[in-house]
Amino acid sequence: MSRRLPAAILAVALLLPGLAQASPLAGTWRAAQGGQAVEITLEADGRFARRDRGPDGRAITVSGHWTLEDAGPWLRLTIEDWAPRRACGLVGCTPIRMLPHETYRYALQPDGTLLLEDTGGRIALRREG
Repeated sequence: MSRRLPAAILAVALLLPGLAQASPLAGTWRAAQGGQAVEITLEADGRFARRDRGPDGRAITVSGHWTLEDAGPWLRLTIEDWAPRRACGLVGCTPIRMLPHETYRYALQPDGTLLLEDTGGRIALRREG
């Protein structure tokens, strides 16, 4: 019976919310470079929100779900919503379209910096929460 008790406790612990260990990437991450500010919040339940603010103060927010791919150090964002949905200027408005996914190679550095890299380049984010 003593051999079964630890397994039973572990099974119950894994089923209770908050007792299973969250991903080390869960939290709020921020970066600023080239006049642009980026904030990404990765929730422990798999939801995410990203806000990019340009030098002119305009912002775009995307949200959805995130996962870590098993085949390597890949962070995959599945985009489900974004705002604004249109960009308007002197000649009218144009719809803003989003790709359904974004995939980043990630590396969590010993100093706590999260590096994200895709075909557009690399960004270094610091944990804020």
